[in-house]
Amino acid sequence: MMMRRNRQLIAVFLAMLVVGVLIWYFKGKSNNLQAINSFEECAAAGYPVIESYPERCNTPDGRSFTRQISQTEGWQEQTIDEIGLTLKYPQNLTFRKEIADDNGRIRTLGFYIENKDDSNPYMLYGLYQMDKNATLADLDKNKIGMDTSSIKDTSIDGYNGFYGLVLGEKTRYMAIVLKGDKLFSVSTIPPTQENKDLTDQILATFDFQ
Repeated sequence: MMMRRNRQLIAVFLAMLVVGVLIWYFKGKSNNLQAINSFEECAAAGYPVIESYPERCNTPDGRSFTRQISQTEGWQEQTIDEIGLTLKYPQNLTFRKEIADDNGRIRTLGFYIENKDDSNPYMLYGLYQMDKNATLADLDKNKIGMDTSSIKDTSIDGYNGFYGLVLGEKTRYMAIVLKGDKLFSVSTIPPTQENKDLTDQILATFDFQ
């Protein structure tokens, strides 16, 4: 009788243990599912990835995550050693630089990122003034000739300044910052909103060493 009772207790204990393990397993799985909030987390958890563009990953609870494609994916990288600047730009644009010097001493370094499309022209022109020390007062002088309503604070790789629409014959959007004691400007020509948006994307890749 005692042995029979012991067997029953063991059976009940084992059944409770199995139920407890199952509850723990499914609760953990549910928590893991709830913790998934991105395509990368979904794919890393081993859930199926659908070969679409962009790719999608589905979780068992019915959620779907789309792989985020970087706007700069596939862009070309360019390093301008003279000023320690690395940047990226779209494949359909070309890069060139111009150096003005006095017997090997660089005065200014300019660079262009542009297309050859006459129907939809784009040019980014960067100018680094290496031979002149500048102050905040010198920076502010560049607001002269700008549409005052367009002037906004900005920064390029952590260096602060402003941007605005330069009026007149050479109209352009210009962002200008004070990097240490040097002025660095980036102009967008012609000053359309589409071109400015592209320049903003390129500026986001600027990395001074």
